[in-house]
Amino acid sequence: MGDTAANTTSAGAYLQLFLPLILLFFCLWFFMIRPQKKRDNETRKMRSSIQEGDEIVTIGGIVGKVLSVKEDSLIIYCGADKTKMEFKKWAVSEVTKKVEKPVKEKEADLAETEDETPKKKNIKKLSRREDAEEDTAEDK
Repeated sequence: MGDTAANTTSAGAYLQLFLPLILLFFCLWFFMIRPQKKRDNETRKMRSSIQEGDEIVTIGGIVGKVLSVKEDSLIIYCGADKTKMEFKKWAVSEVTKKVEKPVKEKEADLAETEDETPKKKNIKKLSRREDAEEDTAEDK
């Protein structure tokens, strides 16, 4: 029986020895590794959702508008003379203006709405003189 008591005390001593290391690793993971992984996932989603018409900023500070998107690269145009440049998607730092709908879908929506436009109603615009006449008529 003396051996089992010695074994439990040595197990407790090992636990006391490694418990601070386990807690340190948990704190390191919770405060450093986990937030970094969340940021990486958000950046990956942002880069994969880039579409034509978005305005972006590259990691080099170049600001431009997306002209076309390929699998792992994109072509932007920037400057007054609309210079075209090709960048890898990993070089995008942020999207400054996001297009609500892709350009192709917008063109299709415009074509549909032109066919379905309701007829305009004739709205009579009143001049100030007519407004004054109506007010005096209501007072009587």
